[in-house]
Amino acid sequence: MRVSRTEAEANRDAVINAASRLFREHGFDGIGLKDLMKGAGLTQGAFYKQFDSKEDLAAQASRRAMEHATRRWSAVAAGSPD
Repeated sequence: MRVSRTEAEANRDAVINAASRLFREHGFDGIGLKDLMKGAGLTQGAFYKQFDSKEDLAAQASRRAMEHATRRWSAVAAGSPD
């Protein structure tokens, strides 16, 4: 069954969010794809429709975390007097 572009993006976000949490909790080598996808509420087969590898997912999750941290620190810096 095909999913809409909106659903695919939501699924991708769910996997990245689950990966961020599970990698922090268990480490990269401490979590397998099966449990990672279970944490995202998706099947393991859906993984390779979204990502090339577990390493690809880790890179994307790390990038998202860095972007989020940068936005937060920028907001803090913008509100602070020099």
